[in-house]
Formats: sequence, C-alpha cells, structure tokens
Amino acid sequence: MGSRVPVKGQVKFDEVVVTFKREDDGSYTKQTKRVTRDRQTSAVKYYKKNNPIIEEGPYVAVMSGEDYDEIMSFEGMNGETVNMYFKKIEVEAIEE
Repeated sequence: MGSRVPVKGQVKFDEVVVTFKREDDGSYTKQTKRVTRDRQTSAVKYYKKNNPIIEEGPYVAVMSGEDYDEIMSFEGMNGETVNMYFKKIEVEAIEE
C-alpha cells in the first residue's frame, strides 16, 4: 500500500492575529486581521483582497490592578510571560 498525499485544501487554515499599535499621542490602536497558515510549512500569508484589517480604539495602557478591557500576553526578553492591559477610552476624552 502506498502513502496518501494530503489534499491541498486541507493543509491551510485561517488564524486571527490581534496586535496593538502605539500611536504618536501615546494611545494604542487594536488591529485584528485574518491570516492563512500552511500546516506543512508553517508559512503565514495575509490575503488583502476582501480581508481588511479591522482597527479599534483608542486604548490606553493600564496597570494590572486597574480595570481593563483587553489583555495581551507575550514572551519577554528572559522567556517569561508578560501581560499588557488596555482600557478603551472615548474619543471625547482625548480631545479635551
């Protein structure tokens, strides 16, 4: 019996990537986009057609004990898990 070749459509799947971009005024913008990952090569591809980057915000960074709306976890310089907390603010609060 021979080995089976995987069907091309089954090796790719969609992932949602969420990032926070720091703006010049010190606030943050949440960016959400859908990317496609190839299971065999682990390559990630972003298709721009009919797949806009969704931006929300503005957000401000807050301390861990304060009230927050979003949390982002990542690996720090020493390999430890670091959490950043963000609170969504109203646009009127920035203009005042």
